[in-house]
Amino acid sequence: MVYYGSMKHTNYHLLSKKYPDQWVAVESRSGKVVGASKSAKLAYEQSQIKGIKVPLMMKVPKEYGTYILIASSV
Repeated sequence: MVYYGSMKHTNYHLLSKKYPDQWVAVESRSGKVVGASKSAKLAYEQSQIKGIKVPLMMKVPKEYGTYILIASSV
């Protein structure tokens, strides 16, 4: 894990193994997952129950990998 300022970065490779194709709510300072579900609303509600008012919400892809963006001038 890498720290940047007061926010801890999350290891997305590990998230993709544990929470594939799910929404996760992450506490921004610790990087800890405080909610996870197929539904963003349910993941958010789980974070609220744990006292996290404004979690970082993200959709975890089914598979973690490298994506290459190709720009074209055509």
